[in-house]
Amino acid sequence: MKNEPNILRSLQYFEAVARHGSLKHAAADLGVTQSAVSHQLRRFSETIGQQLLVKSGRGIALTPAGEKLGTRLSSAFADLEGLVKEIAGPDEQALRLAVCSSFGPGWLIDRMDDFYRAHPEVSLDLRLYAENPLFSNFAADAYVVADELKPGFVAIPLKDEFLVAVEAPRAKGTQSDGARRRLITTDVEPETLGQDWRMFCRKTGFKLPEIQEGPFHRASHFMLSLEMAKRGLGVALVPDFLASRDLRTGQIVRFSEQTVPSGRTYHLCFKSSRAHEAKLMTLVHWFRSVLASDESHHRPFRQHEK
Repeated sequence: MKNEPNILRSLQYFEAVARHGSLKHAAADLGVTQSAVSHQLRRFSETIGQQLLVKSGRGIALTPAGEKLGTRLSSAFADLEGLVKEIAGPDEQALRLAVCSSFGPGWLIDRMDDFYRAHPEVSLDLRLYAENPLFSNFAADAYVVADELKPGFVAIPLKDEFLVAVEAPRAKGTQSDGARRRLITTDVEPETLGQDWRMFCRKTGFKLPEIQEGPFHRASHFMLSLEMAKRGLGVALVPDFLASRDLRTGQIVRFSEQTVPSGRTYHLCFKSSRAHEAKLMTLVHWFRSVLASDESHHRPFRQHEK
């Protein structure tokens, strides 16, 4: 028994099932499939030689052994959580928010002063991630992501992404309108190279051969693409909120007045099992208040829960 390699995972899965009274809800809480929970608990029952769950109508019920284990686990997990908080000390109070490199500097930072003024009691620990943190070991309490979501997480839509084509101002006397440019793409893989610009052309009526000079410049992230454009290396397609500050200061200008939807939406995500936590709800309410303010100023946000 003590050599069972998955004993801790089995106990975690069983505690979630006992707490929710449902395999489906436990799986959502854990961020795994229902079949994974069922398989893990079946092996666990075989290992300890005790039946812990029985079918009850369309659901499940705990056996006397299951009820005993569930009660003890609930108490033990609460003690462990308290111990972790005690060891973590004051830094545990920081709420960790993970954001991607475009949303953080381009949208969030401009609004952080409002958060600090409104909620001085919350220490916010901002973190940048490179890959979708919902599918990695990246540790945070809440995440802003614009790609694939994950079961077991609350996902609140924040902002639809719109792309704008921008470039460095051209020197006086140089040809501008009608001239072809080097284009900077963030779709850099061979099978999708330049896909963003092809989408832009489809939606705006431009013809790619008429605006493109030479092969694509490649940049894996919007921030890199924008910096390349600011230095006169080509035209970048970047989120409108990321370009807005530099457009206002004149560091860049629009290649086209048209703005196109990318099809992606930024979501604020956190584990559904933590929806009762006060600090997380403070962050959610703040995002909603900022979104409402932005909408009143005719910014292209949408606000509804998934």
